[in-house]
Amino acid sequence: METEQSAGREEVLETSFDRFQSIGLAEMEHACLQDRKESKYLLTAEQAWDLISHLPDTYRVFEVDGQRVQTYSTMYYDSPHLNLYLTHHNGNKPRYKVRTRSYVGSGVNFLEVKEKKNTGRTIKHRLQTEGLVTQLGTELREFFSSCLPYDYSEFKPVLKNEYRRITLVSTTTPERITLDVDLSYHTDSTDLALPEIVIAELKRSSDLSGSPAYDYLNRMRVKPKGFSKYCIGISLLYGNLIKHNNFNMTLRLLEKMMHGGPIRW
Repeated sequence: METEQSAGREEVLETSFDRFQSIGLAEMEHACLQDRKESKYLLTAEQAWDLISHLPDTYRVFEVDGQRVQTYSTMYYDSPHLNLYLTHHNGNKPRYKVRTRSYVGSGVNFLEVKEKKNTGRTIKHRLQTEGLVTQLGTELREFFSSCLPYDYSEFKPVLKNEYRRITLVSTTTPERITLDVDLSYHTDSTDLALPEIVIAELKRSSDLSGSPAYDYLNRMRVKPKGFSKYCIGISLLYGNLIKHNNFNMTLRLLEKMMHGGPIRW
């Protein structure tokens, strides 16, 4: 259920983007970026609004049916021993995430395999589905055999997350900026919310030179920080059941940001 706090945050978000023109899905072909470079940043709400206020009007806000804030619901799959998580934790590449995602506002759903290559590029493979996939059956074998070098037959749902996303699209370069707010995690036994954190991500076809967003983040002295929603969620909710020492710095940073001002490093 939406709280008064999250509803108020969404209203502030909508107002912050009033000065930007809208862009629809059909106009975003130049920035679909299924094969891309990614840089993630952890921001407080104040830092996010500061960034937004300094972006030029060459950006447009993605809008669906009059809504500029989109709700995402994602279920992640992994093996019984969480091998996909451990591959990421151990810093190995290539690595993969398997998820089913619902774009709630538009009613569109995808089964996705996200691949991080040895080169650092990210490729997203996806298959449109009727709804959130609850079981990875044999009818999906052809899809998985084309993009996942693992036997998916034992994969089970291990983590669900939800968040609201605002997407800015550059009209001058193949670039998208996403701002994710109101992140929450859920398992069968546990729920956890991170309402004060904004996860910003720059997605480009090449390097970040010439990006106003990247330049201003540097002026703010905020550096890119690896942040996997899936891995951090597993670290937080599975606790001592799974090793997470390589994510401890990020976990400590999250704790500080939830209880204080902007963190720079």
